[in-house]
Amino acid sequence: MTRIAFEAFDYTRDDAFVRSRYEFEGSREEGWTIIRNGEKNLSLGPGHRLLRTLICGICSTDIARRFLPFPLPQVLGHEVVATDPDSGGRYVVEINDTCEARGDAHPDPFCAAGLPTHCPDRMVLGIDRLPGGFGPYILAPVNAVIPADNLPPRTAALVEPFAAALHAVNTSRPQEGDRIAVIGTGRLGSLIIAALAAWRRSSGTACSVTALALGAWRMDHARKMGADDAVDMEQVRPESLKNNFDLVFEATGSPGGLESALVMARREVHLKSTHGQPFYGMKHMTELVVDELSLLPYSKESLEYTWEHENRTNEKVYCAPGAVQDAGTAGMDCFSGSSTEAAALLGGSGFRNRLPRFDLGIASSVEEIDVIIRPDAGNENSLVRPRGGILYRGRDGGNPLLNFLASGRRIRTSRCGDFHRAVDLLAENPAVAEIMTARLITHEAGEADLPGAYRKAKDSDMLKILIRHDS
Repeated sequence: MTRIAFEAFDYTRDDAFVRSRYEFEGSREEGWTIIRNGEKNLSLGPGHRLLRTLICGICSTDIARRFLPFPLPQVLGHEVVATDPDSGGRYVVEINDTCEARGDAHPDPFCAAGLPTHCPDRMVLGIDRLPGGFGPYILAPVNAVIPADNLPPRTAALVEPFAAALHAVNTSRPQEGDRIAVIGTGRLGSLIIAALAAWRRSSGTACSVTALALGAWRMDHARKMGADDAVDMEQVRPESLKNNFDLVFEATGSPGGLESALVMARREVHLKSTHGQPFYGMKHMTELVVDELSLLPYSKESLEYTWEHENRTNEKVYCAPGAVQDAGTAGMDCFSGSSTEAAALLGGSGFRNRLPRFDLGIASSVEEIDVIIRPDAGNENSLVRPRGGILYRGRDGGNPLLNFLASGRRIRTSRCGDFHRAVDLLAENPAVAEIMTARLITHEAGEADLPGAYRKAKDSDMLKILIRHDS
């Protein structure tokens, strides 16, 4: 049995920090009790490992934390580099606390289906309940602890956001000869540019990367991060770049950025950031990204859509009332009816011993797309499985989003990345890792200065601030 006591800053709903006293008591085999200010705060089952935090980055998610639907107060911080108090080994930590991450003997249907980051019962380090890396100690799921001794500590602090950027690149994998654009050169856009530079160097795929930036400084920054070219969007109208790129990564988190991406992309837009606002009548763009869903044109190819390297077969299809089925769905188990009826089926015998979601949805309007993504305002369950597709079949009615899909193009999304792959790629590309670290880390502060560093991180010029813990 291990017991450790320490003080850490809790973040509150008032966008403020208060000092709290924590105790972690337990073991990897028996589980842990987390006590805050003398009262039991959280119980964890077996499969968690005590680590001491070395460095933790401040992320845009931390800045927006009070708007997320998770309990506060909490110790924030999920871009963690930590060490084992006994062995001294250095690690990065994947953020999702799932049955797979803990090594549970009986995985839930999502972990069993190879979708652990979408486990509905997961906790998230520094975001949802599990105390994060702005504290001097964390409890990390044993399978989420990734060795990082082969990376400098400051580079290791960028593994979590770099993994997410690399995941976007691996999801919307560039093709030979592609012209690629990245809209936005802030934290996320910079990392996507770096991920593209490292990925094409390791894969040997010839493609060009253009950064769409605002102003000369950001253009220069993008080139140094690995872009071949940069365009100043303060001087250029998006319409002048219509259909100019095969693949566009949207990283601004604004409706205007996505609007521009639809204009510029010939084949595909990858939506990595979200803004929480309606977009051409569609209300659930954020949830689309959270579930890593894709919007696709209706076609035979789309009916066979799965993520590359995922061993899946589409069997269950939901057809919204306004959409029309045809012979293309022959051999699939198709249901056509209301979303309420469809949701009721998910708990029935037809979905026993499989993921309780349809593999695909077919829609004829933005309203039907929204209903497929979130049929019930009271919960966060989609009718379609994570990483599934929603096929659009209908008239565009002058709606630019629907026109984009009806013309044969698609929108893909992604969320958390593979830390093993990110660590390996950065180790294989030390020049990219060095530039990324030098260009992105703009400030460092001690843990005692967290409140001031957090305020500073809200400045858009502060690309990445690191919080250091004294050893």
